[in-house]
Amino acid sequence: MTGILVLASCSSDPDKAPDRPRPTALTAEGIRCDRERATAEVKDTIERVGGLVADDYVVRFSQSTQAGVVALVDGDVQKAFDELTSTTAVTIVAKFEDDTSVKVTGFQQVRDLVASVCG
Repeated sequence: MTGILVLASCSSDPDKAPDRPRPTALTAEGIRCDRERATAEVKDTIERVGGLVADDYVVRFSQSTQAGVVALVDGDVQKAFDELTSTTAVTIVAKFEDDTSVKVTGFQQVRDLVASVCG
């Protein structure tokens, strides 16, 4: 079972509605907010997924957090979630939101996601 953190908006008009609402962030089952951020497994995961280019998605940003490794992706969020959480220590996968107001994007989005999961 996966948790859906945020849903994209949808329309009640069947002619204007997308095929189906797509989640913008997914969380792994049993996620905890007391994870160690500097283990060998976490470091290995960051190295393996950072910049990963797959057929249907690209990992644009990844970071270790108290909720585990967060991966921000362009492309198919569900496929990225299924693949990354089954083969690595990634616990949260979300759609990358490019913030042109800052030089380095991703950090604030990860903080916001972790805050919404961990409180």
